[in-house]
Amino acid sequence: MEETLIGLLKTENKKAGNVACHRAQGCTDLRLENGFFFVHTTRGNATLTDPYRTYELAPATLAILTPSISARLHATTQHFRATLLYIVPSYFDSLPDSHPLYTQLSAFLATFRLPVIGLEKADSDYLQQTLQLFTDRLTDFRFYGNGMVRQLCSFLLLQATELFCRQAQPLSLCVSRSKEQFREFKKLAATYYRRHHNIAFYADQLHLSTTYLSRIVRQTTGHTVRFHLSELICADARRLLECTDMEVKEIADTLGFSDQSAFGKFFAKKTGLSPQKYRQKRERRPDGRQ
Repeated sequence: MEETLIGLLKTENKKAGNVACHRAQGCTDLRLENGFFFVHTTRGNATLTDPYRTYELAPATLAILTPSISARLHATTQHFRATLLYIVPSYFDSLPDSHPLYTQLSAFLATFRLPVIGLEKADSDYLQQTLQLFTDRLTDFRFYGNGMVRQLCSFLLLQATELFCRQAQPLSLCVSRSKEQFREFKKLAATYYRRHHNIAFYADQLHLSTTYLSRIVRQTTGHTVRFHLSELICADARRLLECTDMEVKEIADTLGFSDQSAFGKFFAKKTGLSPQKYRQKRERRPDGRQ
């Protein structure tokens, strides 16, 4: 079921561009990684396991995974039902309402816990209504489809932020100066990550020192500036390798690398595979045939 469900997610992601939604049911066992995943359990039970612990997902449970997290979803009852929404990291970062939610998620990640919360039935039902708006029909809207997807994503992010704020000891919604500077960095990164891989560029754009920008980003997320840039670059590289027939050298040039070798080393360090092997693996069918 893992390869089948991931395949559906990838296929729908190619159609929608940056967002893919799927209804999981039955005996599901799959790995979620390298993206923002919203997992809303509506029926039955499942477990969500990361390197630190296992979480029980009962009906009316919402779990959100960030690109830095790799977890396995495993159904423990045959009638398990859940809705999964996948958002490409670079697209998530470009959404103006991503920062409030990421601030809430960071509170969990800082203590090595996954953002998993139980919902009231009314909240769960309303969330499911929102998720059900993400369908293949969105691709039928030729002129305003992209805007509709963006507005839906923003609504979902704010809705999820509200649900997390209702939990015990919610984070303050007041945005400090450092948090606003971090948000500006994320917006710049989403715009310029292909051309600028150096922290100095972003510090100059924000009129900050490189040391201060590094401290803001690490205090807010627990990760470095280089990590955030590499996540955007790697997600884009995966998409270009999977969804286009561009040569590896052309992809390296597009993503701002000095040469194909530098890109290959970067990609292998992030994924464990060379760009060529990654593309070959993605092109191979589950039965082993090309």
